[in-house]
Amino acid sequence: MIVAIEGASAAGKTTWCRTHCSGVWVEETPENIAAPDVYDDPAVVARFWVEHACANWQRALRVERERGLAVCDGDPFHLYFAWALWKLGELGARLFEIEGELYRSALQERRIGFVDRVLWLEVLDAELRRRTAADRTRRRKRHELYIRLVPWMKGWFAIREGLVPGCVQPLDPERRIDQVDSSAWAHRYSIALLERWISTATQHDGALPQQPSPAATLR
Repeated sequence: MIVAIEGASAAGKTTWCRTHCSGVWVEETPENIAAPDVYDDPAVVARFWVEHACANWQRALRVERERGLAVCDGDPFHLYFAWALWKLGELGARLFEIEGELYRSALQERRIGFVDRVLWLEVLDAELRRRTAADRTRRRKRHELYIRLVPWMKGWFAIREGLVPGCVQPLDPERRIDQVDSSAWAHRYSIALLERWISTATQHDGALPQQPSPAATLR
């Protein structure tokens, strides 16, 4: 099983993984990674981050093979970030469109896949700001922007939960990883899931998505 711990920047994802997931933790992004700025050429930005996401997924697969479980600090399938920037009005749709095509190709090649569970760590905005101000060990650029993105991040994962019920769950900070439902599901490399997810997300207007009819739900 591969699990992703998700939530806002400074929500405590890394701390939770470090505390509860020794030996099965897959880190997300090194602090000093030489990444292009998100406002640079969309083709360059998309290629960089999709390849980075694929590398994280392959690391998660290796840990899963060795230990039976991998816990990712953030969802390797990171298309939600470009989508949230677009829907928030920070960027046009081009980065999301390019990344969507690159992720589709990577999914077809099984260089990336969908995690089995997403556990969402909820933290209030005021606490996120307090933690950021108090953290002298990490440099968090554009943190106010990231806070504004949180409702869209929630919307992205709510769409997935609507399509595959039970795959996105809240995370209690005291919860142990062995308390997570470990049942497998059959959509790890599903193009049908990706297509429906992107279609729903493209039309999403900021309201919580409605639950699909049983016929539309991927099971």
